[in-house]
Amino acid sequence: MRKALRWGVAVTVMAMIVPSVASAQNFYAAIRGGPGWTSSTDSGPVGFEDKTEFKTGFTGGGAFGYAFSFGLRAEGEMAFLYVPLKSEGGVDVDGSVKNYLLMANAYYDLKIAALGPVKPYIGFGLGVARVNDDHEVFIDSLGIKDDVDTWRTAFAYQARVGITYDINKLVDVSLGYRYVHVDGGQETNRGMTINIGGTNNHSLELGVAFKF
Repeated sequence: MRKALRWGVAVTVMAMIVPSVASAQNFYAAIRGGPGWTSSTDSGPVGFEDKTEFKTGFTGGGAFGYAFSFGLRAEGEMAFLYVPLKSEGGVDVDGSVKNYLLMANAYYDLKIAALGPVKPYIGFGLGVARVNDDHEVFIDSLGIKDDVDTWRTAFAYQARVGITYDINKLVDVSLGYRYVHVDGGQETNRGMTINIGGTNNHSLELGVAFKF
């Protein structure tokens, strides 16, 4: 009898907990993007690296995730970061660095009653980038330009901060700042080892999320 009573109590508690946990999850799909500015870096043959400068590029991507009632959100994201080159060693060069990102992100939404539908957020993500270096390289030691078109895989991380506005229970929009870092690497060109500087990108990001 006591065992049956204990099982009854356990089932009752679980019946109360499970619906509340399920209702606390808010699944969503989001798209985001905007202009991006990449900090200059040092690239070139080992020992002869030159400063590489970049033009304004852009970033965009999509994500799928869910939010808990206590403010935490978790998501998976696929994104694209396009970085056009401006110059290397003071010499104008053409081309770009294309980064295809796969990220796992976590956010915290700060819910303040006085702000109503506006929610500040902060987030961080870890992942991997598939990088296509497709551009001219100025080899200062030889005084020539050479073409590079290679692929590499690199570690990446990012941070976000901004605000979200709930239009209604199904849609919200966001505006925020995004920082992305992609590790550099090395390539071989004309028998020389080329150091490729890491990417540090800062972007202004607009987004829309559809909740279900």
